[in-house]
Amino acid sequence: MSDHTPEQAPAEGEKPYGADIQKPAVFENGLVRKIVLPLPFPQVQHVNVYVLGRRRSVLIDTGTSRQDSYDVLLDALRACGVEHLDAIYLTHGHIDHFGAAARLVKSGMADRLYVHEKELGNMDNSFDASLYGDQLRRYGLPESVLEMMRIALQFFDSFVQKPENVSFMAPGAFMPYDGGSLEVIHTPGHTAGSICLYDREKNFMLSGDTLLSRLSPNPLLEFYPAGGRRKSLVEYIDSIYKLYEMDLRVVYPGHYEIIYDHKPHIKSLFNFHYKRMMRIHNILRQAPATPYSIMGELFRKLHRRDMFLAVSEVIGHLDLLEQHDMVRSFERDGLLYYSAD
Repeated sequence: MSDHTPEQAPAEGEKPYGADIQKPAVFENGLVRKIVLPLPFPQVQHVNVYVLGRRRSVLIDTGTSRQDSYDVLLDALRACGVEHLDAIYLTHGHIDHFGAAARLVKSGMADRLYVHEKELGNMDNSFDASLYGDQLRRYGLPESVLEMMRIALQFFDSFVQKPENVSFMAPGAFMPYDGGSLEVIHTPGHTAGSICLYDREKNFMLSGDTLLSRLSPNPLLEFYPAGGRRKSLVEYIDSIYKLYEMDLRVVYPGHYEIIYDHKPHIKSLFNFHYKRMMRIHNILRQAPATPYSIMGELFRKLHRRDMFLAVSEVIGHLDLLEQHDMVRSFERDGLLYYSAD
């Protein structure tokens, strides 16, 4: 499943990203070498991974374990002169970013694997059907969406080998590479354990899916077995505000183009989320509605595979509205409704 907001696409007239890329897909920018790998998803068709260092190289993210992606990755590493990886640093635990990690370690190509500890659940590809089903039914989603999610997770399992012996990166830690070190910046939102990696000396950042040049990353719903859930979009807004305050020379994202001027880009994200929040508020001014009904108003042409992403976005903006005391929620007949205040 793509983890990006539905109904967003490259600007009109823009060449599709990666359409002219041939193996090995390597783009060099000083110490950072970008490798573009194919993805089997219709919404997002390529992922960027990065090689840093010359003699003792590290890899940031890995792509999936599918043979086509893995072959491109190995060809690209050879083109970079990399015969062995000292470590793999993962920005988060989605399969397009960690799927090949276990394969690289088991083959002896990489020595160690690091990730934020909150990503272990994502890397297990675990899905508590009862927990999520009960919550999503309250939001008004039909059973067919839950069945689609179960099928999708089985589909995703074919693109990943689950890693073992994973080490953790703590926020504020410095991860070494041949040429410098990368500070771990915890940027929850897209996932609970999303991180960015920041080279203070050279003033560049690897942002994973926290900051992308074309899309607003989808902060996904995450329910806790003990009750409650993450307020993913609230977290995400806080995280990108943290990045906005930083003086960054260049940002290397997990998809699409390199970002050379991050502040205007983040301003546009703030503007996007404010407009979406107010659009939902206007819907609720007409009448109380469930998240599923709001989703139908926002996304008139929505594929069933994207409904979890879409309802995640709706709930995220409802959380923002609640944060500003602009909506309230109530239960009726087993469904959760929101109304404008």
